[in-house]
Amino acid sequence: MAQGHNKFEFTVNGALHGTGDRIIDGNQIREIAGLLPASSFVLIQIVEATGRSIGLEDEVKFDSKEKAVFLSWPGDRIYTFTVDERGWEWGSGTISAADVYRYAGIDEDLELILDSSHDAIIPAEGEVTLSEDGVERIRSREAKTVTIKVNGRPRTVPKQKHSYREIALLAYPDANFENFKYTITYLKGVHGAEGDLVEGEKIEVKNGMVFNVRRSDKS
Repeated sequence: MAQGHNKFEFTVNGALHGTGDRIIDGNQIREIAGLLPASSFVLIQIVEATGRSIGLEDEVKFDSKEKAVFLSWPGDRIYTFTVDERGWEWGSGTISAADVYRYAGIDEDLELILDSSHDAIIPAEGEVTLSEDGVERIRSREAKTVTIKVNGRPRTVPKQKHSYREIALLAYPDANFENFKYTITYLKGVHGAEGDLVEGEKIEVKNGMVFNVRRSDKS
């Protein structure tokens, strides 16, 4: 944990550390983070929405106004890939879609696709296996579909406005609107919106949006 006299703070795998030196090398960063022996760990710095490996003798210059971010894995293997044509280095044979969105600064409303799989969509909860022989190419683009949760279950739907009845049918495919009432609430909507969806309304959906639908007898 960074102490009060440490002017420069950084995180390694989410844990906060600090140093009083503006410039230190990769070996010192590993030692401060308790990654010993230092040569047994890969260290990746997340900087300007890319990942770059930090060797034992590579110097890192800190900025007192922001925390440097590092990730580490045991081993010595570096994997390479690109995100929107920007080069990346990584210390694991897989990278989750969540990490690509987070560390590459990709807007969550965009979808990720993998060039080597004929532009296959990478699920928001999926991951990419990185090749040792070639460079995987990940691209982001305007999404044609989004994944929402309806009564706790993921549902992939077109990225467009959806009506009250369309959402109800996702929860109850046999929905009977003559005899039953459907109460729909939602969370994590566009710009963090939450509220109720009622008959006659439509709502724009986004990745990760949550709907809860309850059915009750009108009588």
